[in-house]
Order: sequence, then structure tokens, then C-alpha cells
Amino acid sequence: MRVYDGIPFKLDEHLKRLYKSASVMGLTVAHSIDELKEATFNLIKLNGLDECYIKPLVYLDDSDISFMGRGCRSHVALLASEMKSNSELRGVSLEIPAWRRPSSKCHPYNAKTSSTYALSYLAYRARSPGVDDVLFLNEGSLVCESSGSNVVFIRGSELVTPRADNCLAGITRATILYELAPALNLKSTVRDIHVDELPLFDGALLCGTAVEVAQVNKIDSVIYPGNSIVESIFQSYRGLTIAGH
Repeated sequence: MRVYDGIPFKLDEHLKRLYKSASVMGLTVAHSIDELKEATFNLIKLNGLDECYIKPLVYLDDSDISFMGRGCRSHVALLASEMKSNSELRGVSLEIPAWRRPSSKCHPYNAKTSSTYALSYLAYRARSPGVDDVLFLNEGSLVCESSGSNVVFIRGSELVTPRADNCLAGITRATILYELAPALNLKSTVRDIHVDELPLFDGALLCGTAVEVAQVNKIDSVIYPGNSIVESIFQSYRGLTIAGH
């Protein structure tokens, strides 16, 4: 989660997702949401961090050294790193990696787990020089997401984003689709997007807690010009974070 001016953004949503993810993995969270809220604010205050990124982790102790977790108890850690917000919209270039996202029958994309990012790490490290990030496809050549952010495409006044079958349904993604888009008179569509459709869109953006909103300038050989809708979404999202909602 991100902290702006000492206030965690979408704190309830992040903690609810933490509980849901733990439940998917068969783990219990040994603290109430109110206790984790208090711990989050204490962490911010004790470290004097007005703008930062906080990563909550649920993990098992070492009662069982295997992956099975027999007899283990779950614990929670909150890790904070200073991170300044983006005052200006930045552009990124993407490439499609050789790695493919496996089916949801092979991985629990409805939970935010560290296992998701093993593939992200490999693909990101193997990207070409000068490329900022990767854009994953699944084995059917449908668009998924970047190494750690959701992708949203623009066609006219419509926002189009992949279904969350092979990606995490991010909190920033939901904020854009269901809060900002209606306020900006934009239609939102969640559907499968085949890689062959990429040249048909007018623009694209990445969104996520860390990246906030970034304009996609290029995906492989597909180039997107500057898009006023991306700029409007960036400014609207920035307005939300500054307001502390």
C-alpha cells in the first residue's frame, strides 16, 4: 500500500485483500483488521515516513522446514520503504517476454502471493536494454499484465482491460474502472484482449500501487502517441491520493 502525507491510501481495501489472499492459501491472520490498521499507523509515525510504500506479509514460522507448513503458525510483518509519489505522468516502454502466464488452474491469481512474482522476476531480468517492463501473455496469446501492474487500453472514450483470469485484479485498477472512469465519462470494459489487437488501440496505461499511473508509449513494435485520457486519469488519481481517500 502507498502512504501519502502520512495517510495510507485504500487501507481497508489492502487489508481485506491480505485476508482474502491468506484464506486462499489456507492461512489464518493472527490479528484483526483494526490491529493491523493501528500497527500500520504506528509504523508510519515511528519511522517519520510521510510518503512510503508498505508491504504487509503473512508468513509461516519454521516449525516445518518443508513447503507443507505442518504445525506452523502464521505471522504478519509490515515492511516500509520511503517512496515519493509521481508529480508528473511518466512514459514506459514494454516488450512481450518469452515467458507465458500459466492457466488459473495452475496458479491462484485471485490471491496476491509471492509465487506470482517469480515469473515476473525472471521475465523482467531478461528484458531487452532500454525496455522498462514486460507485458505478459497467457498460453493462448491473451494479454495479462506487466511484471507487477495491471494494463488498461484506450479506444476512443472506452477503457478496455483484461479479465483477471491470469492476473491480479488490482486495487488501483478497480479505482480507475469504477471510480475515476464514470467521473470522466469513460466507458469501462473488462474482456479478453488478444495480442493481435494491440495496434487497434489509441493508447494504454499501467496502473498499480507502486507505479500509480504510467503512460505506455510502446509495446514491442506498437507505438502509442500521447493520450489526453491517460493524462486525465493520472491527474484524477493523483487528486484522490492527495485528498487521502
